[in-house]
Amino acid sequence: MSLQENMSSIKEEISTQEQFFESFFKIEKFYKKYKLIIIGSGIALVTALIVMAITNVISDKNLESSNNAYTKVLANSSDKVALEELKNTNDKLFAIATFQISKDKTVADNVEYLDDVAKYNKAVNSGDLAALDSMILEQDFLLKDFAIVSKTLILIDKQDYKKAKETIAKINPKSRVLPLSDMLQHFLITK
Repeated sequence: MSLQENMSSIKEEISTQEQFFESFFKIEKFYKKYKLIIIGSGIALVTALIVMAITNVISDKNLESSNNAYTKVLANSSDKVALEELKNTNDKLFAIATFQISKDKTVADNVEYLDDVAKYNKAVNSGDLAALDSMILEQDFLLKDFAIVSKTLILIDKQDYKKAKETIAKINPKSRVLPLSDMLQHFLITK
């Protein structure tokens, strides 16, 4: 090896080490300048992770507790302790349980789908055609097809066959109550 090659190799090595130290000093300078922010961010991150873990554990415990209470209420509707526990841990599940054990299925406490069921039951029990009409007109009403069938049956009871025919014709051809609709339409042909 020649002296020039050795010198070139040494220069290259020194240049590489110099770049490494320069990078290291830049990082050190950056760390010293933003030390508090970096440490604060780290502490905030760790704290956030701990809070999330604790929240998940508490949420899972409440969910399990409310599910157990709900099961107890379904098994024994007069279990006041289970009802109280359910009320304290899960309002919506409490409303569902209250609706389920209630003899009056026409009142629901602001539970999305149970409100539809309660409105439907109330309208059918009272024979309220106007209420059934408003349910039929609602695009996203849960029991829309059943409301049509119920209105048709009420109209048949009142012997208003013309309106009954018009009403039952509103059933969607893809509806699951189509066989029932077909039977009613077949009956109404003779009327």
